[in-house]
Amino acid sequence: MLCHSHHQVFSQWIGSNLAEQKADLEDYVRDIGGRGHSVEHYRDLAPPTAREVERQLYITDLETLLELLRYGNGGASATPEA
Repeated sequence: MLCHSHHQVFSQWIGSNLAEQKADLEDYVRDIGGRGHSVEHYRDLAPPTAREVERQLYITDLETLLELLRYGNGGASATPEA
């Protein structure tokens, strides 16, 4: 059941537009206090049931968003280098 829920939430997130994803990521970073170590392993967060195309979309979107957050913070962000 947990695996199914993980895939369902994952699918909803990658189906969202970049503005919605960015808002989610900003909320997450704010909630963790800007500690970049909490997003360092983002490549490992896709559910095991995800197809390769879903994984690639997730990674591409998230790396784009991380760069936007870095740029939005004047290049000084707690998010890791991609």
